[in-house]
Amino acid sequence: MKSGLRILGLDDGPFKRDSDTKTVLVGVLMRVNSYVEGISVRNITVDGIDSTETILSMVYGRFREDIDFIMSNGITFAGFNIMDISTINQATGIPIISITRKKPDMDSMFSALELHFSDYAERIEILKKTSVNEIGYDGKKLYINCSGISQNEAIYLIKKTTVMGNIPEPIRMAHLIATAIINGESHGKT
Repeated sequence: MKSGLRILGLDDGPFKRDSDTKTVLVGVLMRVNSYVEGISVRNITVDGIDSTETILSMVYGRFREDIDFIMSNGITFAGFNIMDISTINQATGIPIISITRKKPDMDSMFSALELHFSDYAERIEILKKTSVNEIGYDGKKLYINCSGISQNEAIYLIKKTTVMGNIPEPIRMAHLIATAIINGESHGKT
């Protein structure tokens, strides 16, 4: 894999469910060798339905010709603002990998969506299009969803972009920046 390949890493900022209607979604464009080439920031709606559209606006922004892969911290942002990874991949042709440390409890997510959202059926359909796969490498364990990239290629890319711990640098940097925008300083794990 060439060191010139670029990944758009995505993560959202923290929010207070009882008072915030928006939070930030940060995209960090980074080379495989961890050189940061750009940052994109957008607002997304807490528990909204605009994450897919917002990510597409990032991809079609200034760095469109530079993005080879997309990595995200999970598939939900700002609560239950669920991104549709297959729609993003189909619209852009860019492979996408969502990564989590813990296995998502899909049944609990379905129940919460049905209980709290009038458009739960559409949100559940987006989730049903995903396929959560446990991966292991170098004694580490993650859960991923992929679109436009094989699981083996995804593992290779995750390994190449992880400097410490088990979260790739593009996602880690997006997390740090999003947290700093909202809280004034960065902290914590992704």
